Amino acid sequence: MTGSTPTARPRDGKARKRDLRGRAFPVLVARTPAERLEAVEALRAWAEQEAEDAIEWYLADKRLKRLGSRYVRGLMILLATTGTVVPLAGAALDTQIQGWGYVFLAAAAGCKGFDHFFGLSTAWMRDITAAQALRGELNEFRLAWTAELLREATGEPEQAVIERRMLLVGGLVARIRARLESETSDWTHEFRAGLQQLQEQTVALPAPREAGAAAQR
Repeated sequence: MTGSTPTARPRDGKARKRDLRGRAFPVLVARTPAERLEAVEALRAWAEQEAEDAIEWYLADKRLKRLGSRYVRGLMILLATTGTVVPLAGAALDTQIQGWGYVFLAAAAGCKGFDHFFGLSTAWMRDITAAQALRGELNEFRLAWTAELLREATGEPEQAVIERRMLLVGGLVARIRARLESETSDWTHEFRAGLQQLQEQTVALPAPREAGAAAQR
């Protein structure tokens, strides 16, 4: 993930990108009814922070991919434009510089291939999608948790309350994990497809002697 894994936002507001390792599971003490409710609350806070860390990681990764994609695409446009203008300028000035147009066009094609193989643009879009999906999951959980807290007391057993809240927490954790696994799977598939395409193109290239013989013919 392209595969990858999150970190929390530092207090200075600047994201430091690391692998998405996940947070340590909280140490829980649940001997009394009050401690059991506190344990559920600690799990709720832990699950929410896991989601926030994942969102922050994808947003930080998006910024890197966006910068790289824009730089490569800008360079590609500049090279392609130069490769088109050079032959025209050579014809207008009656100079033999038309060959440089092919060089610039080949370099532009190389930039496009670089972007495609390393998936800068597609990874940028995937990061945005993943961050928005995780934010939606987190907001949905927070609304459900708030509704749970606002439920009118009906004298129901404490165990029923704990089980209901644990279902909410467990659902959030499961959805976060499913999202990360899906993103990792997509990245792995794209990387393998790009690697296979590169290998096929490399095999298709003629050997130097064959290319020389063909040129002499």
